Amino acid sequence: MMRFLIQNNKKILLNFFILFSILSLIKNCIQALNWSADFQWFPSTLLLQGINHYQYFLDGGKPFLSQEGEYTHGLYVMLLPFASLDWELAKFFWMITNVFFVLAIPYMICKKFDLSKNLTIIIMCIFATCSPTRNVINYGQQSLLIMFFFILPFLNENKKSYFLSGISFFKYNVGFILPIYYLINKRFKYLFLSSIPSLVAWIIYFNMTNSEPITNMFEPLKLVFSKNYSWSSDVYSIAKSLEIFNQGFYFLNAKQFKSFGPLVISLTLCFFILLKVSKIKDKLLQLSLICLTTLVLAPHANYDYIFLLPLLIYSLKNFKNNKFNFYLIIFYLYLNKIFKHQLGFESGVINYYDTSLFILFFYCLIHNLIKFKK
Repeated sequence: MMRFLIQNNKKILLNFFILFSILSLIKNCIQALNWSADFQWFPSTLLLQGINHYQYFLDGGKPFLSQEGEYTHGLYVMLLPFASLDWELAKFFWMITNVFFVLAIPYMICKKFDLSKNLTIIIMCIFATCSPTRNVINYGQQSLLIMFFFILPFLNENKKSYFLSGISFFKYNVGFILPIYYLINKRFKYLFLSSIPSLVAWIIYFNMTNSEPITNMFEPLKLVFSKNYSWSSDVYSIAKSLEIFNQGFYFLNAKQFKSFGPLVISLTLCFFILLKVSKIKDKLLQLSLICLTTLVLAPHANYDYIFLLPLLIYSLKNFKNNKFNFYLIIFYLYLNKIFKHQLGFESGVINYYDTSLFILFFYCLIHNLIKFKK
C-alpha cells in the first residue's frame, strides 16, 4: 500500500511538472510574439535588399530593436526566408522554431544516452522552464538554433552531422571551440566539412551585397569589437578588464581589435583543456565539458547558458558522484537572476557576483577533468 502511494505521488508530481512546463511555454510564446527583440530579422532584410548590414551599422545605422547584426554571414543568409516575411509573421514562425528546439534538443540527448522515460520527461521540463531557455524564447535569440547543430556530431558521428555542425560557427562565441576540437583530434576531413556552411554563406553574402570579399570576411569581427561588450563571468572578459591589456595589440591596424591579448589567453586555455577533454571516452561527459568550456572562456549572456544542459543530463544520470554539478546548475538555471536582482548587480557590468559564478563554473570544469583522470 505504501509503495503504491509513493508511486502514485510521483506520478502526480510528474504530471504537475509537465502541466507547469506547458503553461510556462505558452506564456513565453505569448511574450515572444510581443517582443523577440534579438531575433536577427532586420539585418537579413537589409541583406535581402542587397545592403551590407555590417557596413550599415559600422557607419552608424540604427538597429531595429536590439538587432545589431553582430553574428557571422551564415546566420543572415540562413534567415533570408524569414526576411521575406513581415515582422509579425516572421517572429511567429521563429517562435515556433524555437519551441521545436526546446523539445528536440533534450529529447535527442536523452535518447542517445539511454535515459529512462521519466528522467527524460523531467529533463525536458527543466529545460523548458529554466531562465536561459525562457530568455531565448522571449528575446527571439538564436542560441537554441546554434545548440541544435552544435551537439549533432556527439549524437551521430557521420559526415552529415559534422557538415551541419558548421552552422554553430555562425555564433562565434560558441562555435569557435569545435574547429579546435576537430583539429586536436586530427579530424581534418570533418574540419573541412564543417567549414563549408560558413564559406558558402560568405560567398553568397558578398555577392548579394557587392562587397569586397576580404574586407567583408572580417566585418563581423569589426562590428562585434566596436560594440565593446563586457561580462565578468568568463576568462576573456576578466582578462580584458586587467590594466595590462588596456594598451593591447592592434589586429589589422584597426582600433576595434584592441586587447587582442585576452583572445590569445582564451584560445590557449581552450587548446589545453580540449587536449584533456579529447581523451575522455564517455561522449556525454565529453560533450558536457566542451559546452562548459565555451561558457567559461568566452563572453556569454544568460540565454547561452542553455549549454549547461548536457552537464545537467550527465549529472542526473550519474547523480551519486555529481551532486556538486547538479546543484550548481540548478542554482544558475532557476535562482541566479533572482539573487542577482536582489543583490543589485547589473548585467554586462564587471561585478563580484558574476566573477564568483565564473570561479564556481571554472572549478566545476577542472574538478570534472581531475575526477576523470582519477
